[in-house]
Amino acid sequence: MGWASCGTDSRGRPIGYAHVATCDEPGCMSPIDRGLSHACGDMHGPEDKEGGVGCEGYFCSSHLVACEDGISRCGSCAAEYGWDS
Repeated sequence: MGWASCGTDSRGRPIGYAHVATCDEPGCMSPIDRGLSHACGDMHGPEDKEGGVGCEGYFCSSHLVACEDGISRCGSCAAEYGWDS
C-alpha cells in the first residue's frame, strides 16, 4: 500500500497525497492534499512517529509550525504542548 490513498481519518475523510482538500485552519481556503507533508505531527493520526502529539488535521504551510523537535504541527498543537519554532 502506498501513501497516495491510505484510508480514512477518524472523521471519515480520505487521506493520502492523492486527495485534494483545503487547509483545516478555520477560515483558510488554501488548497492542500491530505498527505504527510500537510499532516499535523508529520503522520496520519493523532500520534506522530516519535510518540508526540498531533491533532489529525491537515494544514497549509502558513498554518504549520516547524517545532524544535523537527516535526511540523499546527499552531494550536505547537502552543498546547509547548513546542516552539
